[in-house]
Amino acid sequence: MYNVKLDTFEGPFDLLFHLIEKNEVDIKDIPIATILDQYMEYLNKMQKIDLDITTDFILMAATLMKIKSEMLLPKICKDEMNNMQVQEVDPREELVTKLMEYKKYKVIAEKLKSMCLFNKRFFKENPEIKYIDRSLSLKYCKNDIVKTYQKITSKLEHNIEAIKYTKEPYTVEGKIKIFIKKLIRRPILLFSEFIRKSRGKSEVIVSFIALLELIRLNKITAEQNQVFGDILIKKLQE
Repeated sequence: MYNVKLDTFEGPFDLLFHLIEKNEVDIKDIPIATILDQYMEYLNKMQKIDLDITTDFILMAATLMKIKSEMLLPKICKDEMNNMQVQEVDPREELVTKLMEYKKYKVIAEKLKSMCLFNKRFFKENPEIKYIDRSLSLKYCKNDIVKTYQKITSKLEHNIEAIKYTKEPYTVEGKIKIFIKKLIRRPILLFSEFIRKSRGKSEVIVSFIALLELIRLNKITAEQNQVFGDILIKKLQE
């Protein structure tokens, strides 16, 4: 009883390429007889340890045998070939073309593998990501909302007359309460509707801060379908 250690290969081309590299021969000038003997030796080892030999491996063995037999046939002399207008064809040509193509993809695959291993030094395979159920649902970042606010306030400047500062300025807490009351009656609301009756830029600013605070508290979601577009406010379920 003895153990046989056998290298595994993805397919017949992988095995054939391994044998060519092992023998240090030119891929364009393959010694078919030598490579065929080693190839068949590997298949025999596979049978001895009860490994399934796929059709691809058997087909490659038949191809190598065919090439070997063609190379053993007597060659026609050059004069006869010229008279017959026959061009000499190397029986290995088709196999060499396929091996060159395989080599190209093998090199690319090895480069990708090395890049993958390099990246693993910096990134975890399965990083833990924590998701919050009630999150801000925006197609654009907060900067876009700020730009929208600036656009709204610039429009208000043309329509609002200067007013004197009152002793009872608008507060964020007050606007939050108004937001909640309105959303109880209407679960979906546009920000432009909420600030429609605003009497100055300061009130719009307070309303906007209240909006951001409600988002932070997961009381509402805000959606914006386009840059500088209106903000759609939705009340979240308690």
